[in-house]
Amino acid sequence: MRTIELFCGAGGMSLGFQRAGFDLVQAYDAWEPAVANYRANVGKHAWLHDLKDVFTVGPMLAALQPDIIIGGPPCQDYSVAGKKIEGENASMTRAFAMYLSIARPQWFVMENVRQARKSKAWADARAMMKAAGYGLTESVLDASWYGVPQTRKRLFVVGRLGERDDFLASALVSARSDRQTVISDALDLPERYVYSRPFRDGRGVRSVDEPFPSVMRTAAERPRPRYLNSPHPDDPIPATEAAVLTRDQLARIQGFPENWVWPVGTDRNIHQMIANAVPAPLAEAVGGVILARQAGETIPTIEGGFLQWLRRSCGRSAQSSWNTKSQCNRARRLLGGKTFTSLALEIEALEATEAFRAMTTRTQSDLRSALRLHAEWLAEKVERRAARKKAATLRAAA
Repeated sequence: MRTIELFCGAGGMSLGFQRAGFDLVQAYDAWEPAVANYRANVGKHAWLHDLKDVFTVGPMLAALQPDIIIGGPPCQDYSVAGKKIEGENASMTRAFAMYLSIARPQWFVMENVRQARKSKAWADARAMMKAAGYGLTESVLDASWYGVPQTRKRLFVVGRLGERDDFLASALVSARSDRQTVISDALDLPERYVYSRPFRDGRGVRSVDEPFPSVMRTAAERPRPRYLNSPHPDDPIPATEAAVLTRDQLARIQGFPENWVWPVGTDRNIHQMIANAVPAPLAEAVGGVILARQAGETIPTIEGGFLQWLRRSCGRSAQSSWNTKSQCNRARRLLGGKTFTSLALEIEALEATEAFRAMTTRTQSDLRSALRLHAEWLAEKVERRAARKKAATLRAAA
């Protein structure tokens, strides 16, 4: 899949998608040191551009005809570690949506902090993405369950043209590892505890058998007198006895490989690039989920509530309900895992498949019926969700 990354930074997200099997044809960022480090490690296809200049960059992206656009618009205006107002950086989320509307890739992936989900900028961007025809999966992923030794929780929005919303949510959950990745999985430290400057009133000392906290620019700072005089009550040992990770060790925690080099930038800038990066193992996991769905190797999971609805609202027996769910899954496999924004389009696509045309008339009817029932259940879910939201708004206003 031809891939473009916007706001590429030093290249963590590109590295992960390359490892998953994507073809990175172009990357853009407005920060010169980040682009230089990207070019030194990932590839020469990174370019320095002000991504606020939609009129210049937009036609360039469209001409490249990407299959997917990925990227993490600047998050400092959303982050609880930074400003609490929406400023120029937050507006770049809108620019990301504009680029999607111009280039029209089949897929996109946008990463940001969780707080972005409640912002006006994201509401505007989301509206543009929906108007452009994208179905959206909005998931908060904890990197420690995707091969990264830190409890970094970030919003990932995956979009695909013509899909229903939440089409990839179950596949992202299924891609989680069996256990959290911990510090000792990435670093062999003689000290069994590490210190990281805590945010707000958080804990400063952690065992190497735990994940590291989310890496921030200040993660390599030594404990200050204020913390030493008033340590967190859950610290297992005094902060002075714990290791303070070096820049290169923090880069490992963030998913950069051992052979990664930082030829350009001050020490502060490099720490900022590390903190800003999308960890490559997490990006690789997300990319793998997308490629599997693109190849039709996975299908969306049907929630258990569908079986209950069939029994309660349709009067089906338990066995009949299971049969309907099985038929719905069979139809979805014939569709290569793809969902559709309307039932008519879904059935039209199903009827166009060679495997469906080879089935008996009875089986074809059963598959159509299963898709209709599933669409009816989804519509009722949306109506109930909207009613609850309206009721909550009225209560808040009362």
